[in-house]
Amino acid sequence: MFKAFGPLLVTIKNTYQRGDSIYYQRAIPRALRGRYTSSLIKINLGPVDIPTAARRVAALNKEFEAEWSGLLAAPESSPQALRVHAAALLQTFGVIPGTADAAASIEAEHFLGALEDKAHAHAIALGLDDAAYQELTPAEVLPPLELAALKLLHAHTLPPILSEALELHLRIHKKRDDLKFTTYQRRAWAALLAVTGDKAVKDLSRDDVRSYIEKALAGGSKTTTVRRLMGAMRAVLTTWRIEKDPQQANPFENIAIAGEGDDREERNPYSAADLSKLYAECVKKDDSARWLIALCADTGARLAELTGMALADIHIDTPTPYIDIKPHPWRSLKNKASARKVPLVGAALWGAQRVVATVAPGQRFAFPQYTTATECNATSASATLVSWIRRRGIDHVIHELRHTMADRLRDVSCSKEIRYAIDGHAAQDVGDTYGNGHGLKALAGWLDKVALPPP
Repeated sequence: MFKAFGPLLVTIKNTYQRGDSIYYQRAIPRALRGRYTSSLIKINLGPVDIPTAARRVAALNKEFEAEWSGLLAAPESSPQALRVHAAALLQTFGVIPGTADAAASIEAEHFLGALEDKAHAHAIALGLDDAAYQELTPAEVLPPLELAALKLLHAHTLPPILSEALELHLRIHKKRDDLKFTTYQRRAWAALLAVTGDKAVKDLSRDDVRSYIEKALAGGSKTTTVRRLMGAMRAVLTTWRIEKDPQQANPFENIAIAGEGDDREERNPYSAADLSKLYAECVKKDDSARWLIALCADTGARLAELTGMALADIHIDTPTPYIDIKPHPWRSLKNKASARKVPLVGAALWGAQRVVATVAPGQRFAFPQYTTATECNATSASATLVSWIRRRGIDHVIHELRHTMADRLRDVSCSKEIRYAIDGHAAQDVGDTYGNGHGLKALAGWLDKVALPPP
């Protein structure tokens, strides 16, 4: 697909446009087409802009090329794991796995004959005589792929596998249309399958989970990261139990991680001097990225909450200016408590005023360089802003502004209940959820106590 921007022609390979949507399409390598149900991979990217489409296409190309490279090198290395490839191997002999008469067919006899030849050749290569060969089990003389195909041949019904559990979870989850959520779930599940293979759901054990933990920690992952990914894994198995098999054990329940939390990096709050310097640098630069930093500094909101705001979420011309943080199709919120109204004071008020004062014709989002109708790319925003902050000689990350706001409010004796109402933390006590919450004027009074003065 190509798109003209005046004299500039932009081309994105492996795409085409139909209506408002851009589609990714790529041919599967000829040598691997027997492993798939189609000769083409086709994915609807939705009504995305050109930069977003280009990023997604690059990610898809990387994903599929890695998978194809693994398949060509060793069939069992694919993320789809052994069962898919074992079925494909049987089909090359004309055997349809999962049917009651598959093992009794003429095609199965041909397949078994080929396995016998391979096993015997392997035994000879090991220097075994016929007597010793007869004592061997199939697992001792067959590669993993052929062994899996042999097991599959005698399975009258195919047991549900882990990839099916993931698809069920994503299909019925309330966030199934949230790209960030589904991407994270797939990433977590892929990390598990890289260790266990795409085995039957019923065969997943606590030993498998411990193997995943050991591999993840050996690969340099933090214990907190491993625990967070395991939370996503546990949710998949919980869905499976509820929907398909109440007797299925969930091996992620109550499993310990050795040394959990010991490798956590402490969050260091910004000093008063750092905050003043940061605000001054933002005013000096005076562009949309710096307005976003200013909003973070004096609201304590999460970066994604602010990056994904619609213009309509900013309310300047009211007795108490505020932002309305609420879920959108392009950006969900962490939890119900995250939906809130936060007063604008100090640096945050300046940033919001600059956003509103510089709106372009047709602009819909507060920060359109990071947000579209289908996606909020807060990760990209974070990387850009942190790099700029550190080049100013301030050794902090964006998220530490949120922790700093909590400390600033605590230092003026602001109650936990008020702090949670401002920063969107979930209430810890049942009583905290009663009533209509705190008014904007009351919240603004506390934020005024800690607001950054103009530079």
